[in-house]
Amino acid sequence: MSQELLRLVDGLARDKNIDREMVLDDLEAATLSAIRKANPGTEDIEVGINRDTGDITATVDGREMSVRALGRIAAQTAKQVIIQRIREAERGSIYEEYLQMKGQIVTARVARWEGGALVVIVGRTEAALPRTEQIPGESHRPDERLRAMVLDVKESPNQVKIILSRTHPDFIRALFDL
Repeated sequence: MSQELLRLVDGLARDKNIDREMVLDDLEAATLSAIRKANPGTEDIEVGINRDTGDITATVDGREMSVRALGRIAAQTAKQVIIQRIREAERGSIYEEYLQMKGQIVTARVARWEGGALVVIVGRTEAALPRTEQIPGESHRPDERLRAMVLDVKESPNQVKIILSRTHPDFIRALFDL
């Protein structure tokens, strides 16, 4: 079980482009909150995950506790904490990645129209191509591939907004450079 846990953590870290240590820390925090949920009023709780073997150790008031003894509700709490923290870490990773790509040309796949803006898929996230940044008279169909320049990257509370442009003068220059 413990080696399988490490394989899952490694796979998750690789897929979401998140630091492995951050995933393990999040898993420890989620386990801690699950134990706290199962043992209300307990203050002295310690949780550790061995980075080499994947063994989870937990102590409650100085005595060992098996994490397998946690109930369904505590496990659901741990699951929600893990999901929330992984999403936050992935959002931060996407923000950093596309902030470095500002001004570069990317290839995107058209997903849908949303209020005049074209929503496209770039890598592992969605981006917006506002009507003001589209070439007049040009039309796009779903699954069509197009090139655009990363114009701006904004971080909002629950998502990263990537704004693309096909009309910016630097986009035209970069196309000629290619």
